[in-house]
Amino acid sequence: MIESKELGFSVDGRALLTDVTMTFEPGKIYALVGHNGSGKSTLLKLLAQQQQPTHGRILLNDQAIESWPHKKFAQQVAYLPQQTPATDSLSGRDLVGFGRYPWHGLLGRLNHQDQQYIDDAMALTDTKDYADRLVDTLSGGERQRLWLAMLLAQRTRYLLLDEPLSALDVAHQMDMLNLIKKLSQELNLGVIIVIHDINMAARFCDHIVALHSGKMIASGSVESLFTSQKLEDIYGINMLIMDHPAGYPVAMPY
Repeated sequence: MIESKELGFSVDGRALLTDVTMTFEPGKIYALVGHNGSGKSTLLKLLAQQQQPTHGRILLNDQAIESWPHKKFAQQVAYLPQQTPATDSLSGRDLVGFGRYPWHGLLGRLNHQDQQYIDDAMALTDTKDYADRLVDTLSGGERQRLWLAMLLAQRTRYLLLDEPLSALDVAHQMDMLNLIKKLSQELNLGVIIVIHDINMAARFCDHIVALHSGKMIASGSVESLFTSQKLEDIYGINMLIMDHPAGYPVAMPY
């Protein structure tokens, strides 16, 4: 599991994150929610070792993450940033193949097992038809599926996703979240996802972590957080809560 203990991050004396203590388990989807600037992406970057905390610590399987060799850590935790790297002249299969980097290095030769992992990842994400297509010619939804396939080819226990839905329309958002939920259940993956839409979080996630001004103000099941008072604390507006016929709560501002 991944654990944060009194985790904090400051820049020039300004606290962007303060005293976050949380445990993230495999097989569950955790939504990080809150207003812009609440600390969601900062927390995810710290968990992914993209930044170093100024306070507290993070453990992976009871071992401080800074003591993990970079490649060994990347064999356990995969991270997708908000702004993905350039994919100039890369085919879909080339991009997915980069998921094997933590196991071989950038110039390492991919063996038969690696090729099988790439095939499996593309099959799971329904991206085989994009194998020989240039990534830059694909739609936003198709590219996001390939990035997810790359993370799956990495064969980690955790996926850390920073706003993977931001460039997608509603139909593709639903498609992506359905896929993430399916993969989490089938592969026992722990998923930590930064998401803006609280109703999407309620529908697809197991646990919600709410941040406000760099502090964790609530953490729990969807049912425990979907009260008018807690949602007002998170977003600063009144929310009307209703039950959707599909069996999950829906919040509407009023």
